Amino acid sequence: MRKILYRCFFVAISPYLPNTGFGQFVKWKLALLLVGDEFHQQNLLNNRDKLARHFAHDTPLQADLAELLPFDATTDLKVLDIGAGPVSKVGKIHNGHEVELVPIDPMADKYRKILTALNLQPKYWTRYGEGERLSQQFEENSFDLIHARNSIDHCLNPITVIEEAITVLKPKCYFYLNHYRNEGKAAKYYGLHQWNFDVVNEDFIISNRFGEQINVNNTLRHKALIHQIKQTEERLIVIIQKG
Repeated sequence: MRKILYRCFFVAISPYLPNTGFGQFVKWKLALLLVGDEFHQQNLLNNRDKLARHFAHDTPLQADLAELLPFDATTDLKVLDIGAGPVSKVGKIHNGHEVELVPIDPMADKYRKILTALNLQPKYWTRYGEGERLSQQFEENSFDLIHARNSIDHCLNPITVIEEAITVLKPKCYFYLNHYRNEGKAAKYYGLHQWNFDVVNEDFIISNRFGEQINVNNTLRHKALIHQIKQTEERLIVIIQKG
């Protein structure tokens, strides 16, 4: 029923909403309410055994992320996972020591209900959080690493999320983004897919259906630098280092 309601909104109303902050908020909020948790619910139902390792307490930190931490880093490591979904896939152990993992998502309450119904218990429950308000929820310079996979391009304002992440990240530490390229175009701007991430002339560019483009390299010039960009035909990995 929710999917039908959103389809009606998408076809009859969404194309006529103005490209204003209010118009974008309405689109994002309705997509969040009506279709935001569908994928995760079906994924947990269909792939419960495959996803079981993410509920284990001794899952090692992903290799690409471990490389971004100091070689001798052991204890007191704090990692933020933005848009973590029902269970974070980042990992919990680094160099034999537990990582303090903080998964956040604006649909955390819905995910908790889904997991409870399936009798699944993650070590770190996803808590409510909006990327655009990270500095209101966490102290500045408080995370050793920040991760986001297939999530920032689902946010209301991606560049604000990136700037907020830089604020709560410790100096010289890294923000790791891993997303599909041009997901908005691929999804025809359905649901939460309102933004495109891509590389243009070696710069990280965010764009939307209205032709607006944000050069992230330029926007972050005085706060952070684009440490590395890796791209394939489908995916884009951007690693940002705070100054």
